[in-house]
Amino acid sequence: MNTAKKQHIAALVMLSLTALVWGAGFVLNDQLLKTTFTQTPILLNAIRFGVSAIVFPLIFWKKIKWNKQTFAYGAIGGVFLFVAFHLQLTGLNLSTPAHSGFFTAAYVVFVPFIAWAMFKKRPSVWTLVGVGVAIVGLALLNFDGGVVEFTDTLGGDMITLASAFLFSLQIVWSEISLKKVDLYSFTTVQVGTAAILFVAATLIFESGNYSNLTMDPSYGIWRLITVTLGGTAFAYFAQTYSQQHLSSSETALIMGCESPVGAVLSLIAGIDVFSWNMLAGGLMVIAAVVLVEVLPTLGKKKTAGSNVAPTVTTDDGKIPGDKAALSSDNPSDNYTATENAENQSC
Repeated sequence: MNTAKKQHIAALVMLSLTALVWGAGFVLNDQLLKTTFTQTPILLNAIRFGVSAIVFPLIFWKKIKWNKQTFAYGAIGGVFLFVAFHLQLTGLNLSTPAHSGFFTAAYVVFVPFIAWAMFKKRPSVWTLVGVGVAIVGLALLNFDGGVVEFTDTLGGDMITLASAFLFSLQIVWSEISLKKVDLYSFTTVQVGTAAILFVAATLIFESGNYSNLTMDPSYGIWRLITVTLGGTAFAYFAQTYSQQHLSSSETALIMGCESPVGAVLSLIAGIDVFSWNMLAGGLMVIAAVVLVEVLPTLGKKKTAGSNVAPTVTTDDGKIPGDKAALSSDNPSDNYTATENAENQSC
């Protein structure tokens, strides 16, 4: 077996593990919110991003370039991440892991329209069809007896949808930034900025509740380790490596498994309750991801020099990654965010 084949197999395995960890993250974060961090949800993100902010420089130290431009682009990206992940965790606290996973996946339909607004890049027919399918699918998730129930779950879903929009903005910003600064420097500053904002927010708004923190010394600790080290350090390293050796369609298909994995694990854990509406709605969301992300990329191959920006994750543990394969001085000439929005997670 030649080296390229080995790298391809390794990439498939690593990216599959990433999708599994990020899918499980929806369930693990929900359990942590309902047990340990009931009064300190911001602290949970502060820990996750704080660990990432320490681990990334240790891993990529020799590749990081510290300069004003990196700090400027990375800081703005970090603000997007901070707002997106805060909204996602807030939505998850009101909703369920299955709903959170499917509504988070909706960011793939936002990216093409943001690109259209910013760069006049008109969405493809597949994208427009995918948007329609996604809207119907998301509506089905909240249908009960033929009507939409206005419950806390629906409120949480709407907050999660808002987080999906912020994730899409972060993807577009990453595409723009990675024309100006390198991958590792941007990611490190972006994650560090989000960590600082989460730490500041939890100290300001939650410090009075720290005394109420309780955690199972075994099971609870492993949940936290999984969503921090597994869902950040490993997942983003694995994602960055994998996308250098896989086609866009392979990447989109594998990462598209994140939401259904979260839904299945949530059903197994007894958090979500199976319904035909959930099945139909979830399948339609997955179909929308395929229409928007996979079909337009079929037949496309990775090109030399193509990189992926590991832009930290999906409450499920998704720190998201963005492909940076821009070569023109004008972002609108070869903007690729509409083809590479498959990498946001919890």
